[in-house]
Parts: sequence; structure tokens; C-alpha cells
Amino acid sequence: MKKIREATDKDMKVVYMMGYDVWGDRMLSQEYVTMCQGSSKYKKGKWYVLEETDTKELLSSLIIYELNLSEDLLFRGIGSIATPLHLRQKGYASILIEEVINKLEQNIDCNNFFLYSDIGADFYRRFNFIEIPSSKQKYKDSICMYYSKENDIDSISFDIPDYF
Repeated sequence: MKKIREATDKDMKVVYMMGYDVWGDRMLSQEYVTMCQGSSKYKKGKWYVLEETDTKELLSSLIIYELNLSEDLLFRGIGSIATPLHLRQKGYASILIEEVINKLEQNIDCNNFFLYSDIGADFYRRFNFIEIPSSKQKYKDSICMYYSKENDIDSISFDIPDYF
């Protein structure tokens, strides 16, 4: 059985290492973990993990950031979605993304989500994320995407967030 939970301090080395092969930039693994531990960006968000309850193995992780884009609407940024290399292509990140979004929609009435994709848009389209128009994109290598059950991106006025 699998469950979604907030990551604990004890989880963080494993969480950071989930993305090491992609974001490690040829650093030694301990150097990479130390960099992540000192990251002010990572300290600003709330980490979630998908855990196998029987073995306690962490299967996937992501971070949620509060975005202050509007006085009227709640926005969250989803970042650093990662799964250990040997567990990829098994749907674990998909489960985590869907469940965390559902939790935030229900518990805090947040219906507006952004993410920046470094892997292209196709994966996130499965969750009904849409690409922000190219004229509003801020980065060459990352695609800003938006999801909301309630609001059309064209019907609300706010600045597209910087990479969070």
C-alpha cells in the first residue's frame, strides 16, 4: 500500500538524491546533498513524498510553494518532482502529483497551480496542465504550465511567476 505524507527531516537526503542524476550537475553526491540542504529555495516550500507503507521506501517526491500572485486567489507552485532512477516509469510521480493537488484543493481551497517543466509538456498534460502562451514564457529550457479546475488562464489577471 502507498501513502502520501509530508516529508520529514530524516527523509530529505533520500528526497534530494531522487533528482541527483538530473540536477546533480556532475557534483559528488555528498556535495549535491549539502548544496540542497543549504538551499534557501528548498527551505521555502513544503515537501511531500509517496511512501510504500510496508517497506517505508520513498517512491517519489515533490515540493509545493506558496505563490503570492493575487489577493483574491490562492496559487501554489509545484517543483522538483522526482522519482529514484530505478523506480521511474511506474506511475509513482503521477500518483503523488494527483493526490497532492487533490489534497490542496480540498484542504485549503487552492485551485490554481503552476509548474515549470524541464521534460516537456506531454507528461503534465495528463493532469490537465496547459502551457502558458509562448509570448509569456520566461525561460528557454523550462515550460511554464498552469492548472485549475475553476479558472481559465485567460480569465484571470496576474503575472506569471518566476521559476520558483
